[in-house]
Amino acid sequence: MLKDNYYACSWCWARLLMDISVKIGKRTVQRGPRSSVGVKKFLLGLNRDLDAIKRSVLFNSNYYFISQASLPPQEGNFLPIEISVLYLEDRRFFLHRGAEFRSIARGVKRYVKGNGFGGISTIDQQVVRISVARYERTVSRKAREILLAIFLNFHLTKRDIFSYYLNNAYLGHRMSGCEEAANLIFNMRADKLDQDQAAFIASLFPLPFPRSVWETYSKMGFYPLSDPYEIISFAEAIAPRWAKRVRNRMNLAMSAYDFSPKSL
Repeated sequence: MLKDNYYACSWCWARLLMDISVKIGKRTVQRGPRSSVGVKKFLLGLNRDLDAIKRSVLFNSNYYFISQASLPPQEGNFLPIEISVLYLEDRRFFLHRGAEFRSIARGVKRYVKGNGFGGISTIDQQVVRISVARYERTVSRKAREILLAIFLNFHLTKRDIFSYYLNNAYLGHRMSGCEEAANLIFNMRADKLDQDQAAFIASLFPLPFPRSVWETYSKMGFYPLSDPYEIISFAEAIAPRWAKRVRNRMNLAMSAYDFSPKSL
């Protein structure tokens, strides 16, 4: 009964967001036959995007080995990199259905205080953004993104969605996904990272590795370093603001390893 109520609630939110997105995207459409054409066009576009996202996520799940990824979408114990990413990016990922409405409330609160309206996206929504490659900062785009994230949860498993995010998120210059980042920064497989290294890679999701730091770091005689704190110290002379923010975020991630992801 509780599960049925939960799905009903998710559908109500989806319908509300659909109405908002249609109204914002079709402000100039007047009532009558043209309005129904606008709605149909919107729904067809939504369905095309959903099919494209599903194909991308399922291809990643079924053929991840082609890119030599070491993080398959399998059930079981979580690796350090997975725990770090969940802790920093979306602690309730396995508990919500694509939209975390308490985070939206926090975003509104931050906006009212003048701190900007950000940090409300779930991992599901970021998967939508990566797959459809739409990054414009508009309310209609965000409403559409939330809708697609909710619908995606009715078609794919959470593990498949999470695996796609780990293997495709932009983490810095020449780095797409944890596997490439771990290989280029530490010359290691992502599933072999220790807790410090995993926390560093997880910190790159909102703070990608700068090109200026990478080009200098990769040409140094001591490359690659195994200690992420040494990399941060090295980067302080090139990108001090980035280095400070990554250090703070990495220290936060280090507190994640005593918890189980589903209870974060």
